[in-house]
Amino acid sequence: MEIAYSIPKSELHLHLDGSLDTGFIAACAANRGIELPVEPADVREYLHDLKSKRSHIASKVSGSSNWSNFDFCNQFLQTTDELREATFSLCETLIADNVVLAEIRFCPELHTNEDLTVNDAVDAVVSGFREAEQTLNMRGGVIVCALRSYPVEHTLEMVELASAWLGQGVIGFDIAGDEGAFALDIHASGIKEALRRNVPMTLHAGEWPEDTVKNIKLAVDLGADRIGHGVTLCQDPKLMKLVAEKGITVECCLTSNVGWKVPSYGVHPIRNMFEAGVKVCINSDNLLLSGTFDRAAYSSGEVQRLVDDVGFSWEQARQVLLNGVKGSFSAGVDEDWISQYEQRLDEILP
Repeated sequence: MEIAYSIPKSELHLHLDGSLDTGFIAACAANRGIELPVEPADVREYLHDLKSKRSHIASKVSGSSNWSNFDFCNQFLQTTDELREATFSLCETLIADNVVLAEIRFCPELHTNEDLTVNDAVDAVVSGFREAEQTLNMRGGVIVCALRSYPVEHTLEMVELASAWLGQGVIGFDIAGDEGAFALDIHASGIKEALRRNVPMTLHAGEWPEDTVKNIKLAVDLGADRIGHGVTLCQDPKLMKLVAEKGITVECCLTSNVGWKVPSYGVHPIRNMFEAGVKVCINSDNLLLSGTFDRAAYSSGEVQRLVDDVGFSWEQARQVLLNGVKGSFSAGVDEDWISQYEQRLDEILP
């Protein structure tokens, strides 16, 4: 684990609301006068119990709604200070794990339950990330998400918001949420608008195991720069070859997938994608909510699991790590920065 911890890492696929620190939740609850359902030390177990119930009853998200464990977290992200502090706190956690590049994604619409507008929400998260850039030397930026369970008008609004903030802290656009209930084609017009506005795109596609290859294909056809999860890509070798040829980065989330839709690390399709020439990288997805109570997702752990459980050599892991930084949307990740990153990798890797 020493090598996995010491090497510099990236996180291209990381949700703000699913990555809150339990100490932050406890402090916000106290400030708001909210009584937590469990002791602060037991919040993570409580949330994973909610997630387990979701898995076992095949729960689906209804229109314009979200999963209960994310809703629980988002009640503490409804003010400028909460969003700014949560973003900076997340960056502190990442830096402590030697993550040097992070792209933090969130859906601004989920943070307008009180007095904030979607623009206020973006401003707050960007402010928190800029503080991390200045004081922690973090690279990366913010990705604006639309939710697939919401109407297409919402998606178009999020595209417009991402476009307005592009180059001012926001670096891309994503569509996330319940893929099992809401196919990507519902939001095709929003995706086309993002492409028209030249907003870099990463789209959640192929995360659910049944009938989702079509979502990856649509994402590729409509010009996505990256694919989030892409677990089912291997079900279509022709499409996988096309993804490799186009140089599309696939943001694999090992522990998140194994804790949800993939039986084990050993059968995770990242190996097949890598051998087919796809630019795969590894990510935590949600530091708080991904995986299981006994198996958390965090950056160093994902690297170690790639080597120990998936069976990658350190040389292969090096390529996966490089894919991550080279796939970044951040203008701050230029050739000089990548060259220095490679040097740091080579100083540590066996």
